[in-house]
Amino acid sequence: MSLTASDLSAQLDRAGLVDRLAGLVRVESENPPGNEAKVGAIVADACEELGLKVEVHETVEGRPNIVARWEGGPGPTLGYCSHIDVVPAGDPSLWSVDPYAAHVEDNRMYGRGSSDAKGPIAAALEAVSLLRSVGFEPAGTLELELVSDEESGGFKGAGYLAEAGLINPDIAIVGEPTLLRVVRAQRGIAWSRITTRGVAAHGSAPERGINAIEHMAAIVRELKDSLPDVSHPVVGGPTISVGTIHGGAKLNIIPASCVIEVDRRTIPGETDDDVMAQFEAAIERARIAYPDIDAVAEIVDSGAPFEVDLDSRLVQTMATAAQEVTGKETAIIGFRGASDARFLAEAGADVIVFGPGDIAVAHTAKEFIDLDVLADGAVSYALAFARLLGGQG
Repeated sequence: MSLTASDLSAQLDRAGLVDRLAGLVRVESENPPGNEAKVGAIVADACEELGLKVEVHETVEGRPNIVARWEGGPGPTLGYCSHIDVVPAGDPSLWSVDPYAAHVEDNRMYGRGSSDAKGPIAAALEAVSLLRSVGFEPAGTLELELVSDEESGGFKGAGYLAEAGLINPDIAIVGEPTLLRVVRAQRGIAWSRITTRGVAAHGSAPERGINAIEHMAAIVRELKDSLPDVSHPVVGGPTISVGTIHGGAKLNIIPASCVIEVDRRTIPGETDDDVMAQFEAAIERARIAYPDIDAVAEIVDSGAPFEVDLDSRLVQTMATAAQEVTGKETAIIGFRGASDARFLAEAGADVIVFGPGDIAVAHTAKEFIDLDVLADGAVSYALAFARLLGGQG
């Protein structure tokens, strides 16, 4: 079946799409603490109503991960992964509207999760509805992976599903707010901890101790210089930031220990071994001033960077679909942050990130989604799903 953007746009139930999103936004699913159960049930019911085969997997009771499949003939498995949890709305006084009222004004829906990422989920569900309405049958399997826990790292959601082999797509689209731009590369994370150990002494006699905070300060000064002078065409260069520091027991005690947590972002081509070697080099440079430094560096949480070739069928199909729907050239970009895409990439899938909504307003007290962009996202998803699972494009 050869489908066009016009074919699908003509079948779009825009009012139904907006109502679907409103129903998701009005159900609070903040993480932390991780209360995704109610919205997960709504999503699972919607998938069943669309005729999909639904499984629900939990690592923690009340935190569902919905896997819903549309199984067709022989062919690849296309995963669509997005998350049902949202960050906390925070202080209500910072919002001009109720963050859970799904308020619509000037063609925008305001509310927590409207962009990140209930908008993309509503658009993906509408895409399936569109394809059902025109009689499309996939040559392969469309697998919706609608997960909890993304906002806390994803290990109880997409990470769990991938590690347990409950999902294993050949290609994947991750639904995040990208303003309908195609993300073909993503930076990785190497969240790390550095500990210095000293010797406690009375604060009036610092010469009798070894000051772990002073030693850490010397290391921190060297960390920025540890970054390699490299860059990637769409994600830019690697970055490093000291996020937390803890040291000492009391004002008048020479601190015997100090710990920092370091946010190190990697680019395609970098490995955890590279990062560790750079940390060790920074510590060695600090020893020029403090030869007695006793320090240990470790990576405590890691996610590899990834990239998909610009000319890959996945990238070009999604970009072309969006262009046909919007009438505008689709930007192909990189993503500097982390997302559940890393779990699918590590499992061996070619993966991109794409969706309606704007990451610039996500996690803020003015989060919204433009309803025209939402509708274009639904049609773009439908056209890309059809071409990736129908031998077109």
